[in-house]
Amino acid sequence: MSNTRNTYSTVKFLQSAYVSGIIFVITGSLGHFFELPLLKYVFAIGTLLVIISQLIIFMKNREADFRKRRQLRLNVMLGLMLALATYSMFDGTTLWIAVVLIYALVTLVMSFRN
Repeated sequence: MSNTRNTYSTVKFLQSAYVSGIIFVITGSLGHFFELPLLKYVFAIGTLLVIISQLIIFMKNREADFRKRRQLRLNVMLGLMLALATYSMFDGTTLWIAVVLIYALVTLVMSFRN
């Protein structure tokens, strides 16, 4: 019973880390879009939260079926795309807008798949 409770609390923690990371990413991207320079650090923290939570989820589901592992690998790669967007923000280019839009579209498409 305690193992189930531990697993449940771990899953809830990872979900809340992912959701807070996405909220930080949205806040940071809006702030950077409106030229508030310190909010790119909020974007970077959100990206880090998303990448770490996706990596932990991927590592915990090593025994899943092929389809689930493929989706988890794609989530990790999408998180790394957010890292590219973070680099683009600090570099001063506008590539970050395209990368965040690609991230959002692929995540949206993946959420509606069976």
